[in-house]
Amino acid sequence: MAKITKQQTTQIERIRAVHPGYAALLEKNAQLYARHEEVIAEIKPLAEESRRSQVSWVAQSPKPKPKPVVRHSGAVELLGNLLPEQTTEELDPPPPRPAWPGEHILRALGEESEAITEAIKLLAPEIIRAKREYSRKVAEQRGPEYRAIVSTLVDSAKSLADAVLAHHEFIDQQRRDSVSWAHFRPVNLNAFGDLNDDGSPLRRLILDAIEQAHVDASKAPDWRMTDLLRLQNGG
Repeated sequence: MAKITKQQTTQIERIRAVHPGYAALLEKNAQLYARHEEVIAEIKPLAEESRRSQVSWVAQSPKPKPKPVVRHSGAVELLGNLLPEQTTEELDPPPPRPAWPGEHILRALGEESEAITEAIKLLAPEIIRAKREYSRKVAEQRGPEYRAIVSTLVDSAKSLADAVLAHHEFIDQQRRDSVSWAHFRPVNLNAFGDLNDDGSPLRRLILDAIEQAHVDASKAPDWRMTDLLRLQNGG
């Protein structure tokens, strides 16, 4: 049977701590798939051998012959010559085609493969249902941790936006003072877009966090960019 890796075991144990039923479903599903792979591997050589044996096996030693068909003597006497003569096959029936020696093994494996396939089908909706329950429980347990991460992300976005604004204001001040600001070799901040625009990356990140209720509305950005400056060489 296929081995379960240490990483998979650790993952299953984490799941089991939250939702034992979901862990049991996943383990059974993994076992079924592993066994199915083994069954298919066992079937392939047997099926090939069965195909090769179908013709040659008929010529080998037969099983005990079936009993001949014996007519009821009283019935035969009553019917007389109205009955046809019995055929050779009735009087001396040929032996049945002997079964290939591995046929019962192949048949058993085929039945097991079919049972596994149907079991996997039955498990599928249960796994989906259990995953939803498990995910809900994990979200309840670790929701505060995630909200703290998003809050840090929002604060970092606000700090970065403040720095972008400070950069913009500094360079723009040089322009207003008739300084050729290209001598400062300003970095290109076009990737952050217009901070006044709700579609700008930093503003969008914060607004999404508010819409998803990870942070409150007090985190809404209040940036104001004026005289937007397209940075380029020279000036």
